[in-house]
Amino acid sequence: MTGLFFGSFNPIHNGHLKIAQYLLYKGYCQRIWFVVSPHNPLKSDRSLLDEQKRLEIVKAAIRGDERMQACDVEFGLPKPSYTYATLQLLKKKWPEEEFALIIGEDNLRDFHKWRNAKEIVENYRILVYPRKGEGVSASMWENLFLIDAPLADVSSTEIREMLGEGQDISPYVPQPALPLILNYYSVK
Repeated sequence: MTGLFFGSFNPIHNGHLKIAQYLLYKGYCQRIWFVVSPHNPLKSDRSLLDEQKRLEIVKAAIRGDERMQACDVEFGLPKPSYTYATLQLLKKKWPEEEFALIIGEDNLRDFHKWRNAKEIVENYRILVYPRKGEGVSASMWENLFLIDAPLADVSSTEIREMLGEGQDISPYVPQPALPLILNYYSVK
């Protein structure tokens, strides 16, 4: 099974990698594709770094682990991109592949607002990782599985704020991606 870890990754951080590594280690997935989203239709894009730069950072962060890959499939889709359209395209390109969605617990609150949410739940396993301050029940949907992955100690928003305040982000981001993050996010 291939886990599709959708996200803005603005920027990717160690919490994202810990979740992916946990899913691989526990056997939930054999591969993880980090699907870099150009723009989440339910979020503001004011502080969103260019999609190609975010993709480059993700590639640097996962370099060396063949079980993980960066995916830019949404870059060629109409914007805003919708998860259901992406899933349909991936299933068409890889009909034999079994895909699972990887989403944060915070997404459950608005999951019913997602385009074709019912069809997503009916056709795909959804692996839900914990987020700070969340406590939404996954029992309201079939095919949703709360996983006991480690809780990320930082968010992408907090990393951007730390950068803006001149703080050291090196403990929170993958070291191979650090130079790119410092370069791209400090030039705003």
